[in-house]
Amino acid sequence: MSPKTYKPSKQTKNNIIQKAIDLFNEHGTAAVSLSSLGEALGISTGNLQYHYHSKEEIIRAILEVMFNDWNVVYQKMDTESFTMDTLHQTLRINFDLVWKYRFFYRELNALLRNDEILAKRYAAIQEQRLAEQEMLTKQMARASSTRPMSKSELHNMVLIGWVLNNSWLSYVESTGRPVDETALRDGVEILIQHYKPYLEKIT
Repeated sequence: MSPKTYKPSKQTKNNIIQKAIDLFNEHGTAAVSLSSLGEALGISTGNLQYHYHSKEEIIRAILEVMFNDWNVVYQKMDTESFTMDTLHQTLRINFDLVWKYRFFYRELNALLRNDEILAKRYAAIQEQRLAEQEMLTKQMARASSTRPMSKSELHNMVLIGWVLNNSWLSYVESTGRPVDETALRDGVEILIQHYKPYLEKIT
């Protein structure tokens, strides 16, 4: 494929992904058809399907975009000079990303149940992320000179943090509270409280 045809195609695919994220967040995935997505983009359904054959393919592509966004968070972390401010900032970025892709977390179980390819990819990403978080937490704990954690203690602490992070916004919405600045800040503070005993000597 020549550069002249590749660049517009790449931009169109990006436009599709970004518009799909907006519509899925607003209406839910079930309410958004390929035709309505194409209409919102100003392109035909046939043109849309040239880039993504199905809604499932679009959701899989969004998962990869999410994965890359979180890669940036991990790459920016400096565990050698880690402070509680660093932890606050990192957790806030996490919550901002969960909000950015909130449809995925709202519908997670249904999406994975309905798409075996998505489920396998998500499971692989989740396993990788948990392993990375265990490694990072071990480095942070070492920097804070806290007592060593057993393998199971480390795993369980990271797993609880993962579940809290991924389910916080859904919990807030279930209570009828608006997902606003206060709700995001509360989520960060709850996770800080969870991690602090393991990193208590970090200032």
